Amino acid sequence: MLWISILLFAISANAQELPHFLTKHPSDMLRFISMDGRYAYLKKKPGVLGFASNFRSMDFLNEGQQNEFIVTGSRHKNRLAIESIPNPHTVMNLLKKHRIFVVDYGNSVPRLVGEGRNARLHLGDEWITYFDPMDKIIHIQNLVTQKRYEIKLSKKSNPFFVPDIEMLGADMIYYNDINESGYSALVAYKLSTKQNKIVYKSSQSATKLELCSGPDYLAVGEFPYDGVNRGSSIQYIKFQDTVGSAGLTSLYSSIEQDTGNIICRPDSLYFIKTFNWDKELNYKVSDVVKLDIKTKKIQAKSNLKHVTQLIEMDGRVLIPMRGEFFVLEGTSNLGEDILKAVPTREELQIDL
Repeated sequence: MLWISILLFAISANAQELPHFLTKHPSDMLRFISMDGRYAYLKKKPGVLGFASNFRSMDFLNEGQQNEFIVTGSRHKNRLAIESIPNPHTVMNLLKKHRIFVVDYGNSVPRLVGEGRNARLHLGDEWITYFDPMDKIIHIQNLVTQKRYEIKLSKKSNPFFVPDIEMLGADMIYYNDINESGYSALVAYKLSTKQNKIVYKSSQSATKLELCSGPDYLAVGEFPYDGVNRGSSIQYIKFQDTVGSAGLTSLYSSIEQDTGNIICRPDSLYFIKTFNWDKELNYKVSDVVKLDIKTKKIQAKSNLKHVTQLIEMDGRVLIPMRGEFFVLEGTSNLGEDILKAVPTREELQIDL
């Protein structure tokens, strides 16, 4: 175990200090901002989501008393999904549904599409999926044709369970599920035939599967629930010209109880790794690492000691911590107005 501790320390010691994410908007109000800073979606006051662009600001979604908002996009940048969470500080029901809207990227005209949780956009943002925690149904909807599908899951004894969903083709859905004994599985579901197939089943209970996708692969992370003494692993499926898999390939395996929270990039992925865990105090030292898919090498990217969450926002990868954001990837300073210099006569092509 000593050499493992030394190796983990060496990985962590190579991390560089991360820049703070700087914008013109308070971090507690910001729900989404484009990579160039042109479009921002802000919680302006309880129950009100605002839109800011070109030095203009407007309220465009008023949802009532104390509603909170989640705004997510995808790498395609055609639409955004908005979840309106009703009264999160007073109604603690784990089966509570969120109102789900879509809005064109950089626009302020929302459209209600349904109620559920964990809304995700897929396939050029023409499809959206979300989960109904009350009826245990995965909803799949085409935002152009309005065609809809449903996948009914079995009733769960675990009220915290919400599946991750990835759509790798117009006819193929991948999602994670659990059985009554607490074993997780990765399921492939064909919409046209309504047939499913278990692609992977965990060999240990009390672990969660996390899914994310790059341009040509699906990553599957398996991580233990908090406080459970289980190992961690990450596998992936490489897709070719058509949607189909050649089987899961191992990328990473560890005896440590990593937090996970995987985020896929074109040739790599980020996740939160545990470097030290005092089991008696349940005290973890955790930071973000970057895993190269081709070489399977791990590189430490943060040295904050207590990272618990990662966020992807318009291609930017952020670490939220103590009311601030640290930038792992993407532009970090959107808080300055940079004015172009007065053009010269040569640039204006003026003949005097």
